[in-house]
Amino acid sequence: MRVIRVKQVVIETFSHATEDFSKVKQALLNTIPSDMRNRVRVDVVNVKGHYGNEIGILKLRIKGSESLNVLKNIICSLSSTERNILIATLSNRVNAKASHLYIRLSKQQAYLNRLTLLEGGDVIKVMATIEGAMDVERLRKFLTELIGGCK
Repeated sequence: MRVIRVKQVVIETFSHATEDFSKVKQALLNTIPSDMRNRVRVDVVNVKGHYGNEIGILKLRIKGSESLNVLKNIICSLSSTERNILIATLSNRVNAKASHLYIRLSKQQAYLNRLTLLEGGDVIKVMATIEGAMDVERLRKFLTELIGGCK
C-alpha cells in the first residue's frame, strides 16, 4: 500500500473593497497553527471586479512537512459534527484521483478564530494536495485516522 502524505496546502480568500483588509488577513492566518502565523508570507494580488471595485486576493501556500500540520489544524478545529460532514461529503470535495481535497470555510467565523464549513461564495478556500491516496476511500481512511488524533 502506498504511503499517503500531504504535499501542499493552499489557502485563499478575497478581500473586497467594503471589508477591512487587516481583518480578512487575520481570518486567513487563523486557519493555520498559531506558531506558524509569524513565519508565513501572505501573497496579495490586487485586481478589479466586474464593476471596477478593488478586490485583494490573499493566498497562503504551505509546502512540505508543515502542510500536514496545517491540514490537521483545520480539520481538528472543526466541530465533531462538521468533521463528520466533511467525511460524509468527501466525494464532493475531491478531484477524480483524490489528489486534491477542497474545503470551504466561513471567513467571518475564521476571523473569530472558529473554523466552520460553509458552502457559498465569500469563503476561505482550502486546497490540500494529497499524494498516494489514489481514491476517495483511501483518502477517507487517511482523514478518519487524522481526525482520530484530534484533541
